[in-house]
Amino acid sequence: MKEEYLIEKWIRDELTSEEWEAFKKLDVYPSYAKISETAKHFRAPKFDAQESLTKLESDLHQPILKTTFNFYKIIGIVAAICIIVFSAVKLLNKTSYLESIQTQVAETKTLSLPDESEVNLSAKSIIQFNSSTWTQERSLNLEGEAFFKVSTGNVFTVKTKYGSIQVLGTQFNVKSRAYGFEVTCYEGSVKVIIDNKAYILQPKETVNFIKDKISNSKTYSSKPSWINHTSRFKSTSLESVLQEFNLYYNIKFETSAINSSRLYTGNFVHNDLENALKSITLPLKLTYQINGDMVILSKK
Repeated sequence: MKEEYLIEKWIRDELTSEEWEAFKKLDVYPSYAKISETAKHFRAPKFDAQESLTKLESDLHQPILKTTFNFYKIIGIVAAICIIVFSAVKLLNKTSYLESIQTQVAETKTLSLPDESEVNLSAKSIIQFNSSTWTQERSLNLEGEAFFKVSTGNVFTVKTKYGSIQVLGTQFNVKSRAYGFEVTCYEGSVKVIIDNKAYILQPKETVNFIKDKISNSKTYSSKPSWINHTSRFKSTSLESVLQEFNLYYNIKFETSAINSSRLYTGNFVHNDLENALKSITLPLKLTYQINGDMVILSKK
């Protein structure tokens, strides 16, 4: 009998007695006999149909839930990245075009803004503005003093630590120093906002905010005196006058021997130290001594 035929019938357990004797005489019989003997020791695992069904249903649903979770998680991450990138770009657009112009002691500058408005910047002053958004919002920050000639257009705003100034098209001067705040209108009209209260200035009118006190006055000049290299004062404390002096002459004052709260009316020039000192000391009957970058003031 053919070997393949006998093996096939052995696998199906269909060998007759005669065929079985023939199968045992085959050369491969010992190997198959060993396989058969080993198989007798195999035990099928216990099988719980209900438990298997429950696990199968869980496995079928699990990938869908996981996929959904991952999908929304990815969407969330992408959205967060988009928000961060958008905010960064927006911030970059605002800051990358932020221009800052500064002057040093005794230095003045004249510059044109994007709308052709003109700014005269006094000594030790800074202005900052965003040129990229200027057509939508004409707004700048000022530290120090500046004279503005504003071209006609939408609202023009100057922001200081004391308050803000709003105009359309006009000429005005803003002084925002450590010792006080002053706005003078030379042409058109100016709205000054201090502590949420508005003050409307007409030509030649001035509003002062010094030591938390607000006062109004008149001027008869067509432009601020500092444009002509002179600082002019009316009933101003000597302490404030000397602080203004420091903007144009890089010196310090020793005032322990005098009363620096005295009021001064007068002016001093910006380009002659001796002349400027005499303009202040003579009317107040004081003397001065220059010692390097220190000026010692005393009574006569």
